[in-house]
Amino acid sequence: MFSNNNRLSTRQVFRLFVFDFVGESTLVLPAQLASSAGNDGVFAILLGGVLAGIYLWYLSRVLQGMNTDLLAYMEQSLPVWLGKVILVFLTVHFILMAGYGAWLFSDVMKQGLIGGESHTLILILVLLVAGYAVSGGIESRARVYEVLFPALFVLLLVMLVIAFKDVDMNYLQPFFTTSVLQVAKGSMPVMFCLSPVFLVLFFPSYVQKDKWGKLVKVTAAAIVFAVAVIAVFYAVLLGSFGAGALSAMRYPAVTLMSSIHLQGSFLKRLDAFMIGIWFFTLFALLNVFLFYGQDVIRHLFKKGGKVKRPRLFLSASLVLVFLVAELFARTDFTGMFLNYISCFAGPLLVALPAAVLIFGKAGKKG
Repeated sequence: MFSNNNRLSTRQVFRLFVFDFVGESTLVLPAQLASSAGNDGVFAILLGGVLAGIYLWYLSRVLQGMNTDLLAYMEQSLPVWLGKVILVFLTVHFILMAGYGAWLFSDVMKQGLIGGESHTLILILVLLVAGYAVSGGIESRARVYEVLFPALFVLLLVMLVIAFKDVDMNYLQPFFTTSVLQVAKGSMPVMFCLSPVFLVLFFPSYVQKDKWGKLVKVTAAAIVFAVAVIAVFYAVLLGSFGAGALSAMRYPAVTLMSSIHLQGSFLKRLDAFMIGIWFFTLFALLNVFLFYGQDVIRHLFKKGGKVKRPRLFLSASLVLVFLVAELFARTDFTGMFLNYISCFAGPLLVALPAAVLIFGKAGKKG
């Protein structure tokens, strides 16, 4: 029997972060990198991984200073009004990220499998399942991902091995044809896909204190694993289609899978079978931001140290995520969202942890 004590092992933390990193990045990154960096997109991936590692080191230093998770530290050390302002920002950011993940999930499902169905219907069903998963707590979700991890990544390895026989090595040459500025520009979307590393600030409340040092190590290992998967996947896609064709595709991974055929009749729709990898990884991305979104909302409206009607906040979060996802689907909101990330949320997520720590230390000194 499993215990349900709201605690995670560091192995589960590693697998949670890998799911958060890999799903979106292998779907949307290849076309963006082919457009901005071409054959040198692999270097943009590596640079993005290095930047994510530096960011994680910075967050680990902040965690050492806080000696607790971010939300608990804000409650203990910041003025109430300042804590509320930060909670409002985190709420908006997490809901936007969850909405983006929900839209991406439903769009991939519609484009890849059930094109004739209503996008809104798919989205509602996805969010209902996500709400049920979040209501079970973080530990139950971690157990599911722990079981799925070996199967899904073995499946991905099989797909890459099958696809490798069709790789044209001429498409992978030449290297070093893109300017350093373009490679650096290409690393920014990579950093965006690895941005869930910010959530390491919330994990001390779910990991035993004697394992906090290992928490940072397994998060770093998840970054390395994810960067390796993204780089290999990008190389296979680049060798299969070439930079020009790859940059024009919406979801190159789905296109690649639809072009793979096995001899015999064992699997008629290999793409439908293999797309399950992205279903689970995108579902994990949606779940993690929905989970922390509703958690931050509960802290925002907490009174007397207690949270009343927690399911009400989860329901409100689901409605907000639905509205954001519909905004992505029905308007050209993606451009505005990316501008929000690059010009506002990205810099703020870098400055916020240190600012909270500094204000908290100053407040304790009077």
